[in-house]
Amino acid sequence: MASRLIRHLRHRKQRLTAAVNRALSSSPDSPEAMSRPGALYYVGIFAGIIGGSFAGTKFLEWYKQPPKEDKQDRILSSHTYQENLAKLGHATNARTIERKLGDMNYVYRVALTGGPCGGKSSSLKAFSKELAKRGYDVYRAPEVPTILLNGGCRYPGIDGGEKLFAFEKYLMDLQLQTERSFVGIAASTDRPSVVVMDRGLMDIAAYIPEDKWKEILKRNNFTEEYLLSRYDMVLHLVTAADGAEDYYTTANNQARTETAEQARVLDKKMITCWEKHPHHSIIDNSTDFKGKLDRATTAVIGMLKRSQ
Repeated sequence: MASRLIRHLRHRKQRLTAAVNRALSSSPDSPEAMSRPGALYYVGIFAGIIGGSFAGTKFLEWYKQPPKEDKQDRILSSHTYQENLAKLGHATNARTIERKLGDMNYVYRVALTGGPCGGKSSSLKAFSKELAKRGYDVYRAPEVPTILLNGGCRYPGIDGGEKLFAFEKYLMDLQLQTERSFVGIAASTDRPSVVVMDRGLMDIAAYIPEDKWKEILKRNNFTEEYLLSRYDMVLHLVTAADGAEDYYTTANNQARTETAEQARVLDKKMITCWEKHPHHSIIDNSTDFKGKLDRATTAVIGMLKRSQ
């Protein structure tokens, strides 16, 4: 009985070994061609026959495991649908807005800005939850420069000449279309809605010299007055590097490379860019972080009350 079993296993071994060798050595177009993962699968079966069910099972378990996620995979995972994030700003008891034929539901627009490490993401999450409780749907338009850079676009630099003007033109085109798409979709729902732009069009001015900014406006037939008028409110969260230095970090954002001093300079430039907006709320670091988030939420709610 034992000898028959051994002969049977030897026979199976020979057949599987020959099949795997043929598959790996065949040309890609050959009918016998097999991918290396496919060949490994049969090696797993072979291990189960020769080494026993335990070894084969463990090998197949290892084979079926998904590849380990590296740092780049985690960055790209933001491209996948995240239900919890998508539903974060959905109103719990939204009322339907009655409107006349042809009228559009007015959508409130907030430009969320500020220097590096100011707490924009945390603030957005905090006031989205509060507004949802009050019956508002909150839409979060993504930061457009990040979309371009993650997509492979390269910033040409301040001295990029015509390449710089082209980069900023198409950035503004995408920013405008993103804002219009979010506002248009929100308006079509007939529900009270707020669209939060992760940075607005005026933020661009903080990153380039004034003469180049004026030239960009001229080439695109824009005025600062028009860009400012696109938002009902500007919510500026001051960088932690100004008043909360112990909490300033670049560790939680790969795109953040500024030193604390550079962060303070950039923050002040952004305040200057938006200073002509009639509803420009600056949330500093005069309280603890929770207090900062609460003040930001109060500012947004105040804007909605003023507009009603």
